[in-house]
Amino acid sequence: MAVTLGARAFTKIVAKGAAFGSTASFAGTTGEIIMTDAVGVLDAGTTVDTNADRSAGVRAGVLGGNVTVTAKNPVLTLGEAPVSMRNLPIYFNALKSITPTGTNPYTYLYSPTMTDVDTLVPQSFLVQDGYQKFIIDGCVPTELSLSAASDGLLQAGSTWAGRQLATTTDANTAAISASQAFLPGRLFTAKYHTSWIDQDGTAVTGTPTAYSSYITDWNLTLTPGAAPIMAMSGGLNSGGVAYQAGFTGTFSLTIASNATAAAAFPVSDIGTVKYVWLKATDGTNSFTFALAAVLTNRSVIGAEGEGGVIVETADFELCYDTTSGKVFEATVVSPLSATP
Repeated sequence: MAVTLGARAFTKIVAKGAAFGSTASFAGTTGEIIMTDAVGVLDAGTTVDTNADRSAGVRAGVLGGNVTVTAKNPVLTLGEAPVSMRNLPIYFNALKSITPTGTNPYTYLYSPTMTDVDTLVPQSFLVQDGYQKFIIDGCVPTELSLSAASDGLLQAGSTWAGRQLATTTDANTAAISASQAFLPGRLFTAKYHTSWIDQDGTAVTGTPTAYSSYITDWNLTLTPGAAPIMAMSGGLNSGGVAYQAGFTGTFSLTIASNATAAAAFPVSDIGTVKYVWLKATDGTNSFTFALAAVLTNRSVIGAEGEGGVIVETADFELCYDTTSGKVFEATVVSPLSATP
């Protein structure tokens, strides 16, 4: 018997902003195609109570007529994959409504508010595998991971908590824009300082020091505190989305074990606040981020490459800088004129 299988080559994920409680239409060219690893990204998140702890008078503990769906909390997971500068603003805009500045390229500044909560921008996603098509709406990012290595491209991964998952017949014809712009990891340069470093690479006091030795990779994970509201709201889906936890994150650098590493992140500084800035640009598009973080560990991880360079990791936990009032800040210079 012939079997029709969904083909990975036709997998498509399209994003569009929509108010919580409503589902975006993906008919026609609506939305922006998300370029990501699209295998196994969708979890229906349906919770079933089988009533198995009841005495039913028969040997089977589960009675077919007594099974009840108690909650529907779908989750969309976008695995870490090279991220384009056209897609990256969508991730940050979902966490805080951002108005871009400039004209082709466009600048998106993400600076999370620390003394209040930001305005979440829920997203609807169309997910299709060449055979099935679903829309998951009311999505907010609960975690965002970014990384880059000297032998690859800037990558991003994310986890989105959604409101509702449903099949759809929307025929989406959105095409991949030619203006994507991917950044090689080798384009990143770094600076460190004794106080907050602004997005332009300068500081209010003093001059940040350029990290002049070898960085082979870095990893950043942001947990912004966004979550669906699980309350009695008259339905099985979440009743809304809000910031319900603090802004946290981790950061790590893999660096050559040498005098530069010892000067920038000495073992004696474990437990103290460090200020780090990184930027990559291809001359037109760029990604810049700065953070304040506590150095929590430094560990030698051995030789790497044919040259036998000894490298080590410097691990950090993001923290609030009381002087600048900031934890993390990022700028994306992008070909995207406006988020969908």
